[in-house]
Amino acid sequence: MTATLDPFVLERAPGPVVDLDPAVLRARAALNGALARMGRIDDSALTYAWAWDGNAVDVRYGFYRMLELLEAATSQASRAMTGSASSEARDAVAATTVARWELHGILATLAEADLDADPGGGEWTIRQTLGHIIGGQRGYAWGSAYWLSVRDQPRPAGSWRAPEELFAGMPSDDDEAAGTLADVRARLDDVLDGTSSRYATLTTDEMGVMGGWSGFPVTLRFRMWRWPSHIEEHTVQVEKTLDMLGRRQTEVQRLVRLIARAFGRLEATAFGRSPESESAAVFDDVASAASQLAQSLESAVAAAVPAPDW
Repeated sequence: MTATLDPFVLERAPGPVVDLDPAVLRARAALNGALARMGRIDDSALTYAWAWDGNAVDVRYGFYRMLELLEAATSQASRAMTGSASSEARDAVAATTVARWELHGILATLAEADLDADPGGGEWTIRQTLGHIIGGQRGYAWGSAYWLSVRDQPRPAGSWRAPEELFAGMPSDDDEAAGTLADVRARLDDVLDGTSSRYATLTTDEMGVMGGWSGFPVTLRFRMWRWPSHIEEHTVQVEKTLDMLGRRQTEVQRLVRLIARAFGRLEATAFGRSPESESAAVFDDVASAASQLAQSLESAVAAAVPAPDW
């Protein structure tokens, strides 16, 4: 497990932690490398010839072939995990990793300058939005840990909020989004992986513990399902910011996002579960296939041979 779980969470919400299968991390690294390569392809190169299984097709189909490989792998991994019981908590963190990869699908094709480009009108930059996403995920984990730690104590009248001083040790949103785009994306993964490693193991009783959200009384179940929707909410904000910046989405960027989202669905099959050898083999196969496919597409683009009709 490479992610770091904040001591705050372990101290106030002690419990079992589930490691992320190393095969998932290997597939993630390979997929990120493939997305970086494929994201550099220009729309005009989509009609170049690409050889698939000895057949002359085009580069555009190469993107869809990657999508097909991931969707087939998701089916295979899901079937491999049928003997491993799930839970609502595990399903919630799985949904969070799908949302995370939806966001990565956008970030994978951004330039460094896009992070701090000012959309005007007092709107957040993309860096500010990412800082809020990462800080929000950490904050949800800390807040839920607090509510678990006081589960047997009487609840005060009025607004249901955790004491502000409890969060004094949290990094600021500016700190969460500091550094290069790669730094920020790595921090997003680290925080999500770390918090999910503990919260994937919440019991049904723990999911029903009462806490607060924006001052409203809610269960931890509500807070857990707020994780993915919060990321999705601000992924939409990133898209709107790009619109304000005049960054028209290219076909390649749309295809990269589809591929990233498909990988999120694959990763969700194993996320929060104990490692399974058969499932791990699926992820290793994906790592190999993704790297090879991306490399072959780069070669096809470099050759710049128009594809035949097919």
